[in-house]
Amino acid sequence: MVKSKRYDDETLKHLQLVSKEILKYFIKICEENNITYFIYGGSLLGTIRHGGFIPWDDDIDVILFRNEFEKLSEILNNELDDKYCFFNETKPNDYHHPWGQLTLKDTIMAEWWANQVNYTPNIFIDIFILDNIPNNKFKRFIHKCSCFILNQLTVYAYLKYDNESKFKKYLQQSIHYILKIMPISPQYIKKRCIKSFSKYVNEECNQVCDFPAICQMPVYDKKDWLPSKKARFEDIEVNIPNNPDKILTRIYGNYMELPPKEKRFRPAPEKIDFGEY
Repeated sequence: MVKSKRYDDETLKHLQLVSKEILKYFIKICEENNITYFIYGGSLLGTIRHGGFIPWDDDIDVILFRNEFEKLSEILNNELDDKYCFFNETKPNDYHHPWGQLTLKDTIMAEWWANQVNYTPNIFIDIFILDNIPNNKFKRFIHKCSCFILNQLTVYAYLKYDNESKFKKYLQQSIHYILKIMPISPQYIKKRCIKSFSKYVNEECNQVCDFPAICQMPVYDKKDWLPSKKARFEDIEVNIPNNPDKILTRIYGNYMELPPKEKRFRPAPEKIDFGEY
């Protein structure tokens, strides 16, 4: 996508504060129900390198093992504060992400795809999932290929992409239209995708994968996650992996090195509205 709009400092700071309040509620639910979570991705990088948000970051990422995510989903589907909304992997029907989100009602954070769904995208935190991946190398290869293909098909089934590259645009939109005329729904494809991700949930596996991270599909050793440790994210005490260096190196390489100044920004959404917050 071509996204050149940038945040002004006041809006970005406001968004970080609102996102942090969602995180506090999420942590409260997890701690009350003995659910293990971890700060993840750019939020983990911010925790280690900056003691909180990466100064130009605009969202918060957390991650859970599959069985912990299922436990959390059951709780949030039944015991959610009225001002929040929980999107699991399959609800609402046109929610296209294969991970969860905890969102703040009566706010808007509309990306380029917002006009292609029937719900209002709110300000959110992402809730990613760590799935078991088999120890056998051949099974792992087949499993990763299957998950990659189904994840791509899920995205293209829901959304019509635009792209600076004419070739990629033609390819992505062709897949989208082919899937539209096939007698299968995006929801069916997504359910197959989630089933593939979680195929080995009940097996003993030494490693886990964040499958929707399609640029990398990073594989991690479980021992680098557990037991969790505590760290400070802004003014909040949060859970981090047992070996954050290993996790961050896998994602970012030399993660303590700041990017060039011209890359220290996040594109702003097409529309943002904080409502009463």
